Amino acid sequence: MFDAPEPLAACREVILEWSRLYQLAEFAELRHGYGNSDGGFGVIYPGDLDEYEIQVEGVNIPPGTLLVYGLAFGIPPGWEILVDESAYLGMLSSILKEHGLASEAGRVQLLLNN
Repeated sequence: MFDAPEPLAACREVILEWSRLYQLAEFAELRHGYGNSDGGFGVIYPGDLDEYEIQVEGVNIPPGTLLVYGLAFGIPPGWEILVDESAYLGMLSSILKEHGLASEAGRVQLLLNN
């Protein structure tokens, strides 16, 4: 398994691997994760887990955190890291602004302020 990047770098990498950045504001509002099949980068919210993942696989994502992962399909397998949701949302808002998606960035900022 690869060593995970530090949390903000991990968030940035995962966000930039998503081809339609504007969609990530809606996913954040819904607290719904996503993953791409190209490089195996994504985010899992606690509510995305099913009983099998929790009970059998032992996946635990505490409230207020997200599981951020990369290179899931690599050999050896990639990395995963728990990240505070607020750190992820802050990075998402910044990246959306960088890419001229001010409206979406504002929606994410509202989540951070609440």
